Amino acid sequence: MSEQFIELRKMFLRTKDDIHNFMDILTPRIENAKDDHERLYYHHIYEEEEQRLDRLNALIPKMESSLESELLQTPENTEFIRLLQDISLEKFGLHNFLEHLDLALFTFKDTEYAERLHQMRNTTNTDYQTIKGIMNLLNQQFDGAAFAAGSIPTDEKEGVNDSLKIEKYTTTPAHDHEDHNERVTEKKPMKRLTVGSLKGKKEVI
Repeated sequence: MSEQFIELRKMFLRTKDDIHNFMDILTPRIENAKDDHERLYYHHIYEEEEQRLDRLNALIPKMESSLESELLQTPENTEFIRLLQDISLEKFGLHNFLEHLDLALFTFKDTEYAERLHQMRNTTNTDYQTIKGIMNLLNQQFDGAAFAAGSIPTDEKEGVNDSLKIEKYTTTPAHDHEDHNERVTEKKPMKRLTVGSLKGKKEVI
């Protein structure tokens, strides 16, 4: 568990830096937008990443505290399960960031920002495949309790019409799984606990 949290912490610190860089790229585009549509388009993306930055600023210290403490790591410990579910939501945050970077590359492909955006895009894609594997392992280890509602992108949901999905986000390149040595299989947890379902359970100290 500690190794997984250390890997996740590095990932979130890395994506924090990328978010700051991305917001710096978007800022002049918002300030110098040619019309309200362009301004709203980039403002919306900027605002979503700013909100994600706020979440990461709250989440990372909790992860660090968990690494330093002897927090009981069981499905019955609501504090620990909430932490896992917050991490699960940031998996979705990485997916969104990947899409935002791809959108930006359409606009900035012939600018001085293109190379930096490509680098961030490649790093984010690798991190996203990694966190999917980690969260699947944690769900297997804790009987699905690491799953959080809202953590699965449309592109990966079952029962969603394929016409609403973007193919490059629905498939995972084989090389992205090399580090996991096929340890993880994409499957829905059999048992999913939510914060609501855990209410009333006695918290373990």
